[in-house]
Amino acid sequence: MGLDLDANGLQEGNSNSAYLGLSTRNLPPILYFLMVRILLSLLLGLGVIIAPAATADSCSSPSNGWVARENSKVGSKQWNQGVPFRLSADFSRRKSANRIEGYFNATSLRCGQAAMLTLIGAPKATATIYRTGYYQGIGARQVGKFSISSGWNFKATSKYLPGIYLIKLSAPQRLSSFVPITISAPNSKSDLTLISSVLTWQSYNQWGGYSLYKGPDGKRETRADSVSFLRPYDGDGSGQYQYMEMPLVKRAEKLGLGINYVTDIDLDKDPNLLQNTGSILLGGHSEYWTTNMRDAVEAAVDRGVNLIVLGGNTAYSRIDINGTEISNIKEWRTLGRPEIDLLGSQYLALGFHRDMVIETQMWPFDVLAKDSVIKGVVGYEADSPITFQGPPVETIARSSIAPNEKTVPAMATYYTRPSGAGILNMATNGWVCAMENKCPWGHRFDRATQLQITRVSDNVLRATSRGPLGKWRTAFTQNNAPS
Repeated sequence: MGLDLDANGLQEGNSNSAYLGLSTRNLPPILYFLMVRILLSLLLGLGVIIAPAATADSCSSPSNGWVARENSKVGSKQWNQGVPFRLSADFSRRKSANRIEGYFNATSLRCGQAAMLTLIGAPKATATIYRTGYYQGIGARQVGKFSISSGWNFKATSKYLPGIYLIKLSAPQRLSSFVPITISAPNSKSDLTLISSVLTWQSYNQWGGYSLYKGPDGKRETRADSVSFLRPYDGDGSGQYQYMEMPLVKRAEKLGLGINYVTDIDLDKDPNLLQNTGSILLGGHSEYWTTNMRDAVEAAVDRGVNLIVLGGNTAYSRIDINGTEISNIKEWRTLGRPEIDLLGSQYLALGFHRDMVIETQMWPFDVLAKDSVIKGVVGYEADSPITFQGPPVETIARSSIAPNEKTVPAMATYYTRPSGAGILNMATNGWVCAMENKCPWGHRFDRATQLQITRVSDNVLRATSRGPLGKWRTAFTQNNAPS
């Protein structure tokens, strides 16, 4: 990733290698120190993939009802003040980004583990730690505040409950930004487990000029072959979390559901993370999966664990993890394992927004009026079972889209596995971001539409506490459709 740092901010070079995001060409002497610092971070940064070893701490699984008790506490209205909301995958050159940024050498921690934070833009900062949740609709609560230097170690003690945390970095004469990190309790029994899609966030991350999609000139031809986790996320620093996952976190915690939090990297390393959960929850954009992750999810649903996908273009690409880098993208459907085999429908088209027409009065749409239409929620990317061969599914909602000038229905689908597990695929990555009107392609949603989506989402989340969906919600396919 050809990137030079100077006193004026970020200056992009022209290399198409995204290794560490730095170029050694023509660096002033003072910046060799920065290079050494980052290289040391790389050596210590294997924790991105393999979590740091646990240290002694009085850690135990949270007691029953901890989500409700935590969310009865007062939220912090100032949690996002000073950090203007900016979408990830920001392909602007950012040549004069005057901000304090940072990254951890791990994407997640268990209680007793620690991660090192590297600062960029200033040698010192104030780190304010916010746990995200419902908190009377505010969305986050301050749980710590520290004056730090680059190389600070954040330890996940018993003080920090499971959840997704945003660390706000502030420094004089610098714009603030977030650094996300997940704290998980892998041995806790839960109604659902949210898999945070950090592999997808990083694939789209344009920090330094390069992502797996585009180079600094905005062209696909100059994109990187691999990208590193040892760099901040672009935009506001929170990756795609605020608009593709956080709305679901808020709803699940408002309902007081037993929830655990892991990242897709965690699941790649430890498939046993899904042993003690009733349902798997994926947000609006979980595009990149490793082989280990795919195997773990399929094994879970074959044990009776539900799969709830409130997104689109899910599991489209297989990706490899190599140390702290990700690379080697291949489409699952070209590898003999099309995503439809698991999801019931799969990615079809992008670049539009259409209405969703509801086709069932049964769960999950039994909380809406008959013949309801949810305006504009299908897009920017959408899935369909049409033209693909997959398991028999029930079409629960549809929309007409026109890829290649041929009208093809995008469909939300539901089916059940022999294990009793229910597989719900909402088939649009507009669903989650529409809940809070933060969709990255600029489409806006009125309040009535947001309320529709929120009611259905709550209905979906509540069902995860009832065990295998197929035990009480039959999927009506062509073979068993009521006459």
